[in-house]
Amino acid sequence: MKKVILTLIVVSTMFGLLNAAPFQTLGMLRTPDAYVLPHKAAEFMVAGYYLDIAQPQDAAFKGFMPYAMVGAGILDRLEIGAFVGSKVNDEPMVYFLNAKVKILEETNTLPQFALGMDNILSSQKYHNGLNLNPGDDFYTHPDKTDYENYSIYGVVSKQAYFLGMPWMLNVGMGSNRFAGQVKRSRILQSSFVSAEFSPVNNLAIQGEFDGADFNLGLRYSYDNFSFKLGAQSVEDLAKNNGYEDNLRVAFAVSYLFDKYAEAHRRPQLSSLNKPGMTGGTVDVGSQGQAGGVVVPPTGSTGTAQSMLSPEVRNLLEELRILREERSKAQKSLDDLRLLIQELKQ
Repeated sequence: MKKVILTLIVVSTMFGLLNAAPFQTLGMLRTPDAYVLPHKAAEFMVAGYYLDIAQPQDAAFKGFMPYAMVGAGILDRLEIGAFVGSKVNDEPMVYFLNAKVKILEETNTLPQFALGMDNILSSQKYHNGLNLNPGDDFYTHPDKTDYENYSIYGVVSKQAYFLGMPWMLNVGMGSNRFAGQVKRSRILQSSFVSAEFSPVNNLAIQGEFDGADFNLGLRYSYDNFSFKLGAQSVEDLAKNNGYEDNLRVAFAVSYLFDKYAEAHRRPQLSSLNKPGMTGGTVDVGSQGQAGGVVVPPTGSTGTAQSMLSPEVRNLLEELRILREERSKAQKSLDDLRLLIQELKQ
């Protein structure tokens, strides 16, 4: 545990030397999901972010910026992340943290629910970022509304098998950076929605409305690596008021360090194990923060269990999950006691 914390501190310090942009969270593209990294797992991401902003004119900017993020899981319940803000023109550098706690774990019938807060300690204190005055900090920053500090949210996530493919759906509501200020955003009242599906092994297609903009992305996973390509505010391309010249794209590479983790980021559900599918054929980063759906191995369940009704099998699966959660909770408590004893020494 101490090694994980030390690694997080060292990597966060290294990331402080890089420029960054508020595009791509450790969840979907710009919106969170309800899943958290498992205990003793960490994820690291580096990305290149290209902006070509023509409108609004007071935020015009063109350039390429690298950035990086790091996240860690604690006790299979809490996830924390560190982010370094971008340096654009004369605007200040931004540093902030993200945190998310799992409230309800997903089962075959129930979704997962989490509460979180983005942009903790961000220096962007304005909660109506489009209405800044000339001379204010972030007035000329093209992503000023994305930095709004202390952005609280709640999100529900559910895995499903639909149209012959595994899906992951997320719906949530939030404040500040999730509360867009244009007409469509006000109608939706600070809500966001996202979906991810995997048409082929290891490849995931993502789409979302983040409270202000529509974003699209692709993610390909190989072992513990994920390669991500995303485009933000794609609705600008359909406009004819100068905004159609705007472009926001990013490419990222992330690595999941889960050598000491004993759990998956997303629960493995028996409802995703469909006839004709072999175990593990859908593998798009199941333990990664932007990971895909896991299909557990079919295995040999025995003649007696195979004769049970689907409802009874689902109940047995949920009981098994509850036993595993109890075992993991007990082990986490033992680890915490051991850490306290070591610190006392």
